[in-house]
Order: sequence, then structure tokens, then C-alpha cells
Amino acid sequence: MKKGLDVSNHNGNVDWQTVKNAGFGDFAIIRLGIGNDDTNQDDAKFDRNVHECERLGIPYGVYIYSYALNTADAMSEANHTLRQLRKVGPNFKYGVWFDMEDADNYKKRHGVTSNSILVDICYTFCDIIEKNGYYTGIYASLSWLNNQLNSSKLDRFDKWVAQWNNSGCTYGKIYSIWQYTSDCIIGGKRFDANELHRDFATGGSSVPQPAPSKKTNEELANEVIAGQWGNGNDRRNRLTQAGYNYDAVQSIVNQKLNGNKPSSQTVYTVRTGDTLSGIAKRYGTTYQRLAQVNNIANPNLIYVGQKIVIK
Repeated sequence: MKKGLDVSNHNGNVDWQTVKNAGFGDFAIIRLGIGNDDTNQDDAKFDRNVHECERLGIPYGVYIYSYALNTADAMSEANHTLRQLRKVGPNFKYGVWFDMEDADNYKKRHGVTSNSILVDICYTFCDIIEKNGYYTGIYASLSWLNNQLNSSKLDRFDKWVAQWNNSGCTYGKIYSIWQYTSDCIIGGKRFDANELHRDFATGGSSVPQPAPSKKTNEELANEVIAGQWGNGNDRRNRLTQAGYNYDAVQSIVNQKLNGNKPSSQTVYTVRTGDTLSGIAKRYGTTYQRLAQVNNIANPNLIYVGQKIVIK
């Protein structure tokens, strides 16, 4: 099992050679900063840690500690992350992680106690990072993942689970990293230590994944048409994560829909800035009708490149 550390400026100047010698140099997760996109909130040791991991050939990922109170803050934190990602090198292989917790009760003091708000904050951040071409996931304690963040809306994003014990991670959904202690002593310093349960560098996995269902592509296509698998990239991610061939299923969906539609139908391809209500207004119909015709479960969620049947 690969082992590595997650670090921030709180760890001071890390002796990464000593870390490698101690058997914890398989990977690292480096904090890039905290909160909104302000250079004053960049992690003071981020540049150094990136440089040292590049120098010593240690593959790494990055994380940001979130102070977001709403989705606007989450967008700013995503921008903060994207700005810092300009500094990474070829050994950046282990993703972008959104640290969602409330260690200092900042969120609670500012009235953020709703699970739905916390979920929306995580979704907003990860969705932006993913759309910019980066692998992304959420870091949280086992308690938060099982309670505050236990939403199917976040299932498409990977998880990094904090559960400090010696007996193993008991999180019930798919995860890739297990933070198993905050008391790893190396060179006289205390670190958080982690086990890697998915090899990002090769795409392999050392954790048993859920076995694919026995459903046929035909059955899946019918479920897609019924709106059970979402739309656009969300549909692709969910089917792929469940072990199915998205292209094969979508091909059957397209055949079924085209076979049930007159040849004179109008199909609109979603472009940047489009909304379902705006498209409906352009064609003299309602967004409710378009949502129904196209099996769109959430009218507020459409994707660039998505095909919308008008009539």
C-alpha cells in the first residue's frame, strides 16, 4: 500500500528526503491555500513543497481548505485553486481536493449549518475544477461524509476520508485516499499520514470496486430515457463510474429517441451561457415542456454540447 503525507505551512520546512527515507514518499497532498482568491491566503510553503516534490520525484496532489459560506465563495476558492495550479509541474498527478470541514467553527459561527448548503458548496467547487480538466474530490472526516455531505449529488466526485485508527477505513462509498492518523512522527515533526487506495498515475486501483450490475445496455438505455441517469457529463460520469460503457448505452438511447421522433423535429445544441428558460423563450415554448420532452430532471442544469429536442 502506498503511503504519503499531506502538508501545509503548519509543518514548516519539510525535509522531503527524510520523508522518502522513512517510507512516506510514495505521494503527497500539498495545501495551496485557504479560502477566497486572495494572494494573502496562499499557503506560505506551497511553492517550496511543490519544488521539493518535483526535485525528488515525489508525485503529488493539492488541496485547499474551504472557508466558503455560499456558492459564490466556492467559485472564488475554485479560482484560487486554478491560479495556484499554474505553479505545478509534471509530478502533479494526484488530483485537486476540497477540504470541507469546520475545525475552527467558522462556518457554524456564520450560520452555515444546512447540509444542503454544504453540499452545494462542494458541488460548485468540484464542478468548476472538473470542467477545467482536473481530477477532483472532497476531503472530509468520516462523520461529515456520512452526515453533512451524504448526498447523491456528490457521488460523482472522489473522496479522501479522514478516519484515524489502525483497523481500516469503514466509509461505505468509493474513496481513493484514507487519512489514518494525525500523529506520524518523521524527523521529529508530526504529520498527517495517508494510504493511497487508487493509483492516479496508472489509473489502477487497490480497493475492490463495486461489481457492475447485470443490467443490459438496453435496460440502461430505458432508464436513461426515464431520467434515472442524469444528463450530459453527469450521465457520462455516473454510467462510467458504475462500470458501464457510456457510448454503447447512449447510442441505443439516440436510436430509441430518433425512432420515436418525427424527422421534422428541431434539435438545439446548448452553447456557453444558455439556460433552458432562454432556449424555451427563443422557440416559443416553456422550460417545463423542454424538461419533460428531454427527460431533464433539473431544469437548472444543462451542459454545453447537450442536444435539446424542441419539437
